[in-house]
Amino acid sequence: MSRSQTIDPNALIAQLEAIRSEISQLRTLISQLLLQKDGVTKAKSSIDSISNGPEGDVVFPLDPGYVAMTLAKPSDKNHFIIYLGANIFAKLDTSEAMKILTEREGELNQAINDVSQRLSQLEKLEDQYEAILQQIAEQVQQQKV
Repeated sequence: MSRSQTIDPNALIAQLEAIRSEISQLRTLISQLLLQKDGVTKAKSSIDSISNGPEGDVVFPLDPGYVAMTLAKPSDKNHFIIYLGANIFAKLDTSEAMKILTEREGELNQAINDVSQRLSQLEKLEDQYEAILQQIAEQVQQQKV
């Protein structure tokens, strides 16, 4: 940017606020994606434990945060009900259930990576805007002296 160009600080501030808003939204999205991934990871672990574990009671969480649990005996250690999307569930054997969950985990990892890259780009842009605004503030301060 040449020195002869005039920069409107108010426009830069408005753009910076828009960048900050998008950064906030992306951080929220990453948190949501990480929670979903954690759920898939826990589901895979539970399926593995049930299908390969000994007969008997299994601990089942009653909430996503594992605040309350119960003991139960699975009626079938080789089939699991998996959410496929669009309010569709399917009863699948262990290998198919694990395959679908592994694919979902891969999709979530890719989404987390994509959002993280965009977030990194915006954070760099935010830093650039802040540096420009700091320079403008310093120039204004020098002109007042």
